[in-house]
Amino acid sequence: MKKINKIDSNDFYDQADQYIREKRYDKAIELYKKLIKMNPGNDSLILSLGWAYRDNGKLAEAIKCFEKLLEKELSRKVFTGFAFDEMVRIFRAEGSYKQLLDICERVVAVQPGDAALLHTLGDSCLKAGKTERAIEIFELLIRMEPVAPMCFCYLGNAYVMAGNFTSANEAYENAIKIEPAETDNYYNKLGNAYLQCFQYERAEDALKKALDYKFDYPLYHCNLGDVLVKQGKLDEAQEAYENAIRIDPQSRGVYYNRFGNMLAREQNYPMAIELYEKAIDADPQNPFYYINLADLCKSEGLTEKARKVYEKAKILKLIS
Repeated sequence: MKKINKIDSNDFYDQADQYIREKRYDKAIELYKKLIKMNPGNDSLILSLGWAYRDNGKLAEAIKCFEKLLEKELSRKVFTGFAFDEMVRIFRAEGSYKQLLDICERVVAVQPGDAALLHTLGDSCLKAGKTERAIEIFELLIRMEPVAPMCFCYLGNAYVMAGNFTSANEAYENAIKIEPAETDNYYNKLGNAYLQCFQYERAEDALKKALDYKFDYPLYHCNLGDVLVKQGKLDEAQEAYENAIRIDPQSRGVYYNRFGNMLAREQNYPMAIELYEKAIDADPQNPFYYINLADLCKSEGLTEKARKVYEKAKILKLIS
């Protein structure tokens, strides 16, 4: 009788894997449930069931599976973190930051000396808007890893979110002292942190410092251009993007399209249309540029222009 069960079990394993490959998740779930009944202590089966639920879009059921595994993981001396990692991915993707923060706090309470888990907790605090807790976590990480420059960058980001800009700048300056070869990169990160918190003048200042150290990096010019757009400094923004194009002319279509997207988000539609047209001229085989231009023309009531753009893209067999 045991031999028959073993054969049946192996058959179920193979069939469940086949259903997953075929994306027949309901069938796979049914088999994994049978396998779990046959092998109640096999954690890998619960993990596989959770993955099947996740891939089938049944996130609540997936989380229940991962929660069961997490309770077991927390009770062991060696923390494997398989279920924890899956839950973190789901909560981040769904924007469920309170749940994300809750499981991170639970895990860190059991594994307080794990730097990787503390990083995840600190990041979760920022996403959940718990800036004071984030500062506490990143200061702890700096005590644990005093020569890790990224810890100072994370701390700086937390201070930016908390509105403590002096401390934010000091944190990034500490990162630069540790790794001066990455000065431009750290100023760029600081600029992006200020941009995300709507501190556009501070972002502009940080990005200009990045360019002082590495003027020939086109991405920094684009980032500066975006910040200048936010401030309504369109002539300066255009100059920043043109600098990127001069440095990397092969990618001018990409830069014109990015500039157009930024202007469209700021509702400067006429200028955005011009830039999408420039992107098409630079790279007439990129379908996305035609779609961006046509969609914007259509939304602005330029129906005939939109039709011509779509037709041109169809003639070139770029869209169906």
